[in-house]
Amino acid sequence: MKHIIVIPLLFIAACASQPKLVVRPAPSSGVEPVAALRYGEVVRAYYAGRSVDPNHPEMMDEQHRLYRVEASAHWDLHPGSQAMANLLNPPPDAAFAPAPTNDALIAEMNQQREATARVMQEAARLAQALDQLQRFFGELKTVAGNQALMNARLASAELRLEELAKQPESLTTPMASTTNDLPASISESLDRSKP
Repeated sequence: MKHIIVIPLLFIAACASQPKLVVRPAPSSGVEPVAALRYGEVVRAYYAGRSVDPNHPEMMDEQHRLYRVEASAHWDLHPGSQAMANLLNPPPDAAFAPAPTNDALIAEMNQQREATARVMQEAARLAQALDQLQRFFGELKTVAGNQALMNARLASAELRLEELAKQPESLTTPMASTTNDLPASISESLDRSKP
């Protein structure tokens, strides 16, 4: 039993010899206000006059105000020192801020403008060449049509000549006259005999 009494006394002596450990929260590191960290949502009011519901024509809505969330809350991605410096006039939304410029960026933009101008000139030149080509094809089509018509006329003329060549006797025989005129051979001989 001597040993049992000694053990609690050791614990009491051990606790008394060590200083008390107190845990306290660390001091804040200057957390920025929430307004400097996030943009609030943008809400707009719209006014609607009297209207009739198209699905229920027996119902009418009275003039009232409608609220619409135009932009939801989102984080401010600007550096913190600028936001803390001017809390009353926060920086504009980064999505709508103009792009940063430097000499390299300006040079690249000028090169892009020149390339765009060259492409536009080439496009105009190609459009002109295409227009000339279309006119040429139109003229070629007309010439081809005329050539086909001339070939058809030539073929019909050759057919007529072949038919005429097959009937030589019909060309050489004199035709009987149905008038009272003398045949041409007789009238020529009479003309020669006259003094």
